[in-house]
Amino acid sequence: MQIDRLTMKLLNDEIPILTREIRNLYAGFDRKYRLNGAKIPITFGFDTGTLGSYTQGRDNSEEEFHFSLLFIARGVPHPLTQGERLDLYKHEYAHYMQYNMPIPKEYTWQYGTHGSAWKYCCSLVGAAPTPYYKVGEDRMKHDYEKVLKHPIHDKTYTMRDNYRRETEYKKSRDSVIQYQTGEVIQHPTYGEGEIIEIRQQPGTVRLHIRFGEHTKIIDQKWLLKTRYK
Repeated sequence: MQIDRLTMKLLNDEIPILTREIRNLYAGFDRKYRLNGAKIPITFGFDTGTLGSYTQGRDNSEEEFHFSLLFIARGVPHPLTQGERLDLYKHEYAHYMQYNMPIPKEYTWQYGTHGSAWKYCCSLVGAAPTPYYKVGEDRMKHDYEKVLKHPIHDKTYTMRDNYRRETEYKKSRDSVIQYQTGEVIQHPTYGEGEIIEIRQQPGTVRLHIRFGEHTKIIDQKWLLKTRYK
């Protein structure tokens, strides 16, 4: 998905509002379960195949919640509804819970990212106990007692929330700097530009490129994908 400068700015402007929305929700869960999820860094990106993720702070990874503005921001053509956003936030908080609180022994029988421990945490916060994104599922009444006893067999929906922890190779690949300061690139809209600054971030590299009198910030992944080098 190609994002122009104005759209990117409008979506980034929503970050403070979305951050408050998420932290307020997590703070309530923290008080109830004596956790600290609201204090964990929240990052945002323009992922096209990932709605959200929770990354544990281990194996040289920084603990964080991450969400794609292309799904949760109001400024995109078809954003998630408020209910779907809240369910997504709860979904990721349940992942945080499964690694940061004691899980009753009877709910540790199914191993995996979306195993019985995670489903148990979903039952505590009211998240849909399925790893598959389904439109309108936030409005459904879930039978937690049933899903806590049986594995998920539904394979008919494309998994949209493919967690960073499970795609560590892709994350490390996208963090590799593939341009140099001073390098000249061609942009389909802005024309010829010179890279004046490079900022490496978890899962991405941001290029500060000067086009004449103006400087644009462009994601390296987008530039590589479009092959404008």
